Amino acid sequence: MFEGKVIAVTGASGALGKALMQELARQGATLIALTSSNRGDYANAQDVVKWQTGQEETLGDRFKSIDILVLNHGVNVYGDRTPAAIQKSLEVNALSQWKLAELFFSTVAHSPNPKAKELWVNTSEAEVSPALSPLYEISKRLIGTIITLRTLDAPCTVRKLILGPFKSELNPYGVMTPRFVAGAIAFLASKDIRTIIVTVNPCTYLLVPIKELSQKLYYRMFSKADG
Repeated sequence: MFEGKVIAVTGASGALGKALMQELARQGATLIALTSSNRGDYANAQDVVKWQTGQEETLGDRFKSIDILVLNHGVNVYGDRTPAAIQKSLEVNALSQWKLAELFFSTVAHSPNPKAKELWVNTSEAEVSPALSPLYEISKRLIGTIITLRTLDAPCTVRKLILGPFKSELNPYGVMTPRFVAGAIAFLASKDIRTIIVTVNPCTYLLVPIKELSQKLYYRMFSKADG
């Protein structure tokens, strides 16, 4: 499925970003690392593009040649609830992802092969369960809800990545390895699963489909696309 595809990954310096790029490169994809970090090993990337939240529009031209955009960047302020922590959590985990998603959507109509375009968004199982970090939960639920709404009218395939705790800098106590999670994501995407759930929590496999279905029905009933 990924042979010859151009795939860009945000949060490329993180544990999952690195594992995803390694897995997708192994399956024949050409990788572009999108990162705001000054450190990181991008051996699997053909190109490394630096960007910062608040400057999403600088990536617009890049998205024209990308087949799959993986929105994977995030931040966890843990127990901090200061105004600065609220701003940071919302900006990084929700608003920047929404802005990048819309920029990517705007390139689909002008793509030589619109059917090849896909958006993957890493929202987290914090959409339906506690993560012991209130602002992480709030911001992840916000972007998850926005993406569910936008899938109703999105011009390309959208996949949500609902992931349980994996070992990373954001969660050093994660029980899954990034390599396992990346492999599972790639496998499920290759089977055209739109809501990709990878977790050790059995409740998530029950709660997420119910939430997604009920939200989509509600949005269809009480909202409409432009025009």
